[in-house]
Amino acid sequence: MLTSNEIRKQIDNGTIQIENMAEDALKKPNSCDLRIGNVLYVFDYEIVDTKNCKNYLQEILNDQISHLRRVVIPETGLLLEPHKVYLTKTVEKVTTNGYVPVMNGKTMLSLLGVSVELTNGYKTDHFDDHLLLSIIASKPTIIYPDIKIANLAFFPSLKPSNEIRKIDDQKSCGLYQSGMLSGTEIQKRMQGDNPDIIITPQDNIVINPNSVNLTLNDTIAIYSDPVLDMKKENETQKFQIGEDGIWVYPDEIYLGRTNEWTETNRVVPMMSGRSSLGRNGLHVHCSAGMGSLGYKGYWHMGIRPVKPLRLVKDMKCCQIYYLTAEGEQDKNYQDMKEEKSTKLAVIDSNTGIDKYGQSWKDRVLSHPERTIRVGTAFSGIGAPEMALNQLGIKHEIVFACDINKSAKKSYLANYDVKDWWDDVKDLDATK
Repeated sequence: MLTSNEIRKQIDNGTIQIENMAEDALKKPNSCDLRIGNVLYVFDYEIVDTKNCKNYLQEILNDQISHLRRVVIPETGLLLEPHKVYLTKTVEKVTTNGYVPVMNGKTMLSLLGVSVELTNGYKTDHFDDHLLLSIIASKPTIIYPDIKIANLAFFPSLKPSNEIRKIDDQKSCGLYQSGMLSGTEIQKRMQGDNPDIIITPQDNIVINPNSVNLTLNDTIAIYSDPVLDMKKENETQKFQIGEDGIWVYPDEIYLGRTNEWTETNRVVPMMSGRSSLGRNGLHVHCSAGMGSLGYKGYWHMGIRPVKPLRLVKDMKCCQIYYLTAEGEQDKNYQDMKEEKSTKLAVIDSNTGIDKYGQSWKDRVLSHPERTIRVGTAFSGIGAPEMALNQLGIKHEIVFACDINKSAKKSYLANYDVKDWWDDVKDLDATK
């Protein structure tokens, strides 16, 4: 997969062309942002004839409607009906020579239960057109015009290899320097003082022939708002899976994450569901499995069942595989996050969202596996400690101090603290 720096280089060379590309479209380490305009196309009938697929696509490309109905997205937004298919095309037109464009949905939309898929599979080398896609929401969701809808990555179109490996007397295969890592290579890159791949803890992971199985954390959330909004932080309710597991049902999005914290250097991580769960009708993400170079964090999932199913904590819920990156790497995921943090403007007090669309709740600590040591004076009833609990941040309360007896009684009833001081004047800073 090409790095964003390499995509820019190929654009300069003319082997990749992206018309109508936004100025900040290549801010991610290994992909380009794609947008939709303000037009969607829908079917006005329940039964769709698959023999007419090519005609439907040509109607969208040429904007000459016969079987479809055109819907304009107003500036105030359009409500997507659940499970209804909306067709559209990207603002950007893409042309390639020697590279295969591949589109993936946005994580933000996937966690809202919105799937964004290419209507005709992966593209091919020498592609020259807008990208056609379908949008399907799991719950009533408001969409807006010119919204960033997907990520576009590029893979080199492979030529015959000069290196041949013999498999047996009748079979042989070409050897390539790039591609997907094997399980053996993944294991190798997890070793050493500066590994390319970090997964912690490793107690329950399984390394497959070309991927790693990760497990489900015991905290799940669902949206409490009946209508979701792509531009707002939608309220959620959290609950524990428990020892007996929980039943999950269709028409609901369940937000979960992995137990494992992962980090990558020089490889691109990708998340996929497990076939055993897929056969039972459980989706762990809605078309947004692409990660970024240098990604650090847990893997978050928008889990959707097609029939009632029981989830159990620590179940093997997804698999991560790794692709090599081609081209110079001028920045990674963490650089992008830090750059975004330095640009933060005023945060909306009602939504917690800044002008770049980021919620303070979504910011990830650089080392969440580490424990923060906390000490407070004039501690009151422990508001900072409660915030750390609510955010799920690992911490240890070393000391607290307050002269008020009622505050002390409340604090000690809620928190474990090594040392309590009744008066700030008695604090011993030498300990």
